[in-house]
Amino acid sequence: MYELTVLTKRNILIFIRDKVAVFFSFFSVIILLGLYILFLKNAYINDWLKTIYQPNEIDFFANSLLLSGILVINTVTLSLGNLGNIITDFEKKIINSFLVTPVKRFKIIFSHYLSSLIITYVFSLIMWLLAVLIVGFTTSIWYSLPVIIIISGLLLVFTFISTGLMIFITTFITSVNAFGAISGVLGTVIGFISGIYMPLSILPKAVQNISSLIPFTHMTALMKNYLLEPSFNLITLENKEEIILTIKETYNIGNIPIFNIEINMVWILLVSCFISFLFLGIATQRLSKKIGKK
Repeated sequence: MYELTVLTKRNILIFIRDKVAVFFSFFSVIILLGLYILFLKNAYINDWLKTIYQPNEIDFFANSLLLSGILVINTVTLSLGNLGNIITDFEKKIINSFLVTPVKRFKIIFSHYLSSLIITYVFSLIMWLLAVLIVGFTTSIWYSLPVIIIISGLLLVFTFISTGLMIFITTFITSVNAFGAISGVLGTVIGFISGIYMPLSILPKAVQNISSLIPFTHMTALMKNYLLEPSFNLITLENKEEIILTIKETYNIGNIPIFNIEINMVWILLVSCFISFLFLGIATQRLSKKIGKK
């Protein structure tokens, strides 16, 4: 346990000290913010919404949609960014120094996973709490305490899922240069295919079916469901339930069918967690073999 704690602390400190690594971990988020400010916000705000909400309420609605995507993508880019230490250790042969110690290989690998999990969750939680303040002060509409707690809990689950998938992807990357290229575009690709940059409802049916197989699509949809709860409560029109249903269908909020089959979100998250845990096991095995070759 002591060895694992020391190795995890070492990985965390290496990541935090590398300002460039931290920056590129947020690179996809920066791209998303730029696209949103320049192009996407107006696409989300249509004339129909203006008949339902006041201007500040529309801003809250659009900001909540953006925030759901940013928080999900953040769990991907941050976890992958920190896992770049694995590639560096192999490329610079730092891993050799660990092989002359009695530390078991799985502890070396798991320390990278654990450090990525901790960093990703802490940074994501900080971003979420800052977003609560920014959205609240700019729109005068605040997320309720239960919503804040639920999103904080979901971020931990999403971080677990993302980190397991990202460490698996890392095992196929052999150089720091290749890692930089992949980490720079992965968040953008996920943003398009998961319905973050644009609603899935406007995409071809074939693309929607593919997107429904990706856990990040469902993670974003679930996040929207909670973040837009205050917006739903602001609706005062008589046909409130019908309006909410239309909004959910238009912006892919809540459960998204997988190939037109309705599956409870709880089961989707459980399966995603299982797959992530399975990928972590495979990644550990693959990296152990790489260490054995050194």
